Amino acid sequence: MINKKIQYFVTLAECLSFTRAANEHGVSQTAISQYIAALEQRLGVKLFNRNPHSVSLSEAGKVYYQRVTHIIQYYEDTVAKTLAAAKAYRGYVKVGIGIYEYYNTDAFFSLLLDRYPDIKTDIYQYPYDELTRRLKSGELDLIVAIDLCKESFAKKEIRTKHLFSSGNCIVADQSIAKKYPQGDAAAMLREEYLITNCENEGPSSMEMLRNLLVDEVGFFPERTTRTNSINAQLMMVRAKQGVAIVPDFIKEIYAPEFVRIPCSRPPYEYELMSLSENENPAVDTVMKLSEELEK
Repeated sequence: MINKKIQYFVTLAECLSFTRAANEHGVSQTAISQYIAALEQRLGVKLFNRNPHSVSLSEAGKVYYQRVTHIIQYYEDTVAKTLAAAKAYRGYVKVGIGIYEYYNTDAFFSLLLDRYPDIKTDIYQYPYDELTRRLKSGELDLIVAIDLCKESFAKKEIRTKHLFSSGNCIVADQSIAKKYPQGDAAAMLREEYLITNCENEGPSSMEMLRNLLVDEVGFFPERTTRTNSINAQLMMVRAKQGVAIVPDFIKEIYAPEFVRIPCSRPPYEYELMSLSENENPAVDTVMKLSEELEK
């Protein structure tokens, strides 16, 4: 069993704050400091650079963090697979989905769970950048995501199966939309905040959104505000704090209080993806199942 206190190091490495790490684990800052000092002494290296104003990982600390997180993940996977075997499961697969995709994958996951109840299936939700990182590291066996995620992989590095296609649309509250000529997305985007879930980097970056809007309306809005979920995004729209761009398969945007303006860009493809080198037999089963939805 892995020493649970190693999570003190992992949390500190991720938040770079002794106060936040202590709060996260419900212990004192002294306990965190003492564990890190003892760990550094045992290893004979400095893991963190510390001064009165900041904490950062040393080069040795970065290596230790990368390796330790892989060990923890491998251990947790081992425990999950052991428990699955004990409960007579014949396979185990971890699937990641993006912040939008759960709205349009009900049929797929219903078919998977009904057809293969003997394959233990864990499902996690992450932003696209995190999805691709976790797929690359082996933390996830499969992801359901927009096809832009494929750009993070070499062509031979990944296998894909098409699930569905969808365009985007600009969504506004009725009271906001009526201030502008009908269907004039450009007019709205010049005056209103753009509410977006885009990330700093990765397949769904602000740069990607910038390019999309320049193609769509000829400019990028001067004012933007960020959310990290479709629920928060639409809450801001309902609160009349701006307009949003979302996939048109989101069911809530068809409510009477919203106005939708379809984007002219061709639909995006949403796909099931796995690493080509993944030898988990349950992955092949899930990939083949997606073919049935296309028939």
